[in-house]
Amino acid sequence: MSSAQKDTAPLSAGTLFPGGKLTMGDRVYAKGPTARTADCASAAQGSLAAALRSHGCDQVIRATYTKDGVAVTVGVAVFPTEAQARAAANESARGVVPLSGSGVAAFCKGGPVCRFVGNSYGRYAYFTATGYVSGKSVTKGDTRAFQPGDDLAEFTFRQIVRRGEMQASAAAAAPAG
Repeated sequence: MSSAQKDTAPLSAGTLFPGGKLTMGDRVYAKGPTARTADCASAAQGSLAAALRSHGCDQVIRATYTKDGVAVTVGVAVFPTEAQARAAANESARGVVPLSGSGVAAFCKGGPVCRFVGNSYGRYAYFTATGYVSGKSVTKGDTRAFQPGDDLAEFTFRQIVRRGEMQASAAAAAPAG
């Protein structure tokens, strides 16, 4: 998980964001469009695009989920090392480009205030953009918008941890060569 040499399991939108929906507690989110690009800066805006570029991002995988008029795009940026992922996340938690299409209206474009958060774990940095598909702005303490963003960030963190645990298990079970 901390370096590309040890993190060799297949990686795609399907492995990070499986299925057509996500359930967190009693909340169910519909999965919308997904995208994967090696042009990391194209999946980001502002200072995040520069941070991804300067710290050697290999690819960004994004997925959008919706529930009750709120959309969340989560983007996972993959780096060669843990230090590079941490540096990119520390430089900018803002700016993953919201992903619309496949029945999800454009959101966080043209003026409304949206909520952006970011963090890193291992060689992965992950970012969320949360907004209303109606164009309404997200306000401080707006639990209707904060909850989906928090749920998607937590789910993504768990997926990254699970990925590392599965690879560690496989390595431990492999015969010594």
